[in-house]
Amino acid sequence: MSAQYTQYYGLHSKARTRPTRFYKSFQLASLSAALLVSLPSQAGFPTIYGKINVSAQQYNFEKLNFAQTTPATNPVSYQHSGATSIADELDNTSVESNASRFGIRGDLDVSADLKIIYLVEYGIDTDNGTNANGRELTQRNIYAGLQGQWGTLLIGKNDTPLKTLQTNTVVRGDIDRFNDAALADIGSYLVGENRADNVIQYNSPIFLEGFEFSFAAVQSEETGIAVNANNPQDDSDLASGYSSALTYGKSKWFVGVAIDNNVATTDAIRVLGEVAVGPVKLGAIYQTAEAHKDTDRIGPFSTFVGSSVSSSGAQNGLNPISEWDGASGNAFIEQDGYVLNAAWKVAGPWTAKAQYGSSTSTPANSSYGDVDVTALALGVDYKLSDAARLYSYYAQLETEGDSLIGTVKPKDSTLALGLDFRF
Repeated sequence: MSAQYTQYYGLHSKARTRPTRFYKSFQLASLSAALLVSLPSQAGFPTIYGKINVSAQQYNFEKLNFAQTTPATNPVSYQHSGATSIADELDNTSVESNASRFGIRGDLDVSADLKIIYLVEYGIDTDNGTNANGRELTQRNIYAGLQGQWGTLLIGKNDTPLKTLQTNTVVRGDIDRFNDAALADIGSYLVGENRADNVIQYNSPIFLEGFEFSFAAVQSEETGIAVNANNPQDDSDLASGYSSALTYGKSKWFVGVAIDNNVATTDAIRVLGEVAVGPVKLGAIYQTAEAHKDTDRIGPFSTFVGSSVSSSGAQNGLNPISEWDGASGNAFIEQDGYVLNAAWKVAGPWTAKAQYGSSTSTPANSSYGDVDVTALALGVDYKLSDAARLYSYYAQLETEGDSLIGTVKPKDSTLALGLDFRF
């Protein structure tokens, strides 16, 4: 190092000069620039992302018209049998936020073949700013983990492999054509759409030219999704519940199978497939589920509608299946169901969609027969860009159960117009 260099930078004790204000500013700016340049590679600079899905919904809910008990009590209670007519429960227009969210994700390189990954995602309600619990934010998937050529290991809160099976990982599209849509999402009539707490999950890379595998061990820890009737983990096993999935896909077709064992008190098997024929995509889902133990109940079903409804008759349209369980809160122990659908890219930005679903659920109360739900959804999407679309759809759920409870078939329906975009 030359004497001139050391004198200029104040490193020569006998020739030190006082730095000017300009020089101090220059040093600070240089240091800041160096830090900014090094951040992405050294600190895993995060990415902010999100989705806004908002719609105007016209609802028409029906319910079984149960008679009041005798003598009437206060608050009024109702019989849970003998309904011979249908009553209107809800008829209004609402603005809905449909699984809108924002999050932060990123990664940190540890070595040439290993990185730390993280994701923090919260649900937001764009219609009124708060959810049903009066909160502005709702936890969605939140985890940290390790990723390498061997796959991904994550720990935290995450959708189960059975739930995410319906996402075609090859073309990044939902086989549930009306995912997150009120009354049309398959979670309205099929169990298994769980986001589990306390998850240790492994996701494989693609192997054998198209296979992918996921396995999640779910710890109950007396919080989050129950894994048995009393909700504790009372053994020394790795976990109280497990969820796993295996898929195989190419550009024109995709198949998969998933198994839940003691997740949300449910054992379930779900199989699905999708094939593209020209401009048309055809999809199918089949699922069978049962309570993990005799003391358990399957579930829960998803609730997508935030509108206020009447509780008279002891039931409401948010979960039409529960009207037929044989006693309020008795729930179900078995369910079989399937979904058939199609998406047709008509012309330019237009895509037409149709989905038909059916489920049969067995009440825990053996005195009552099965409950059948028939679901129909028809819709159209208008693509604004790769990240945005306008959409409209009509959905209807029709429910029929034991004649001792009711001899009629109430329907819940909605007509929607919405905007969905990602950032």
